Amino acid sequence: MRDGALKWALRLLGIALVVVPIVVALAAKDWDLKEAVLPSEQELSQVTEAVGGIFGGGFSEDTLSLGEPTLSGSSVRVQATLKSPFQVPIKLKEFNLTISDQGMPPIQLQMEEDELEIPAKGTAVFTLVGAIPAAPPSNPRMTAVSIAFEIYGITITLTPDISGGQL
Repeated sequence: MRDGALKWALRLLGIALVVVPIVVALAAKDWDLKEAVLPSEQELSQVTEAVGGIFGGGFSEDTLSLGEPTLSGSSVRVQATLKSPFQVPIKLKEFNLTISDQGMPPIQLQMEEDELEIPAKGTAVFTLVGAIPAAPPSNPRMTAVSIAFEIYGITITLTPDISGGQL
């Protein structure tokens, strides 16, 4: 008989450990399920401010600058300087750039380095490499950018809108 009572007591304890916190949370929020489950406007604004602080001023025209391209056979190398707008250190994991010119196939440039550590509000210099068609473009324009970076262990991929060949 004792074993049966112990089994039932442990089952009831397990149920109580699940149900009681839910009842307490609902009672604390005046039995309003929406209020108990969803964050308040104040809590959402606090999270938004915290995340906004990480991203600083965001991307601007001087975030990325490209040096003069160096042609070597059918490949091109371009030195790029990225000024981090972030208030925290990041790892630049991937940087792809597409250059287009009228009547020519696009040129894909990729970051030569595997990964790059950039300090908070710091600057990183890296090399973009890619293959070019038979004749280099006469009026090159950036048409697409893809950036992958890691902040606090989370990898984020951005494809910013490019208008007029600028970030």
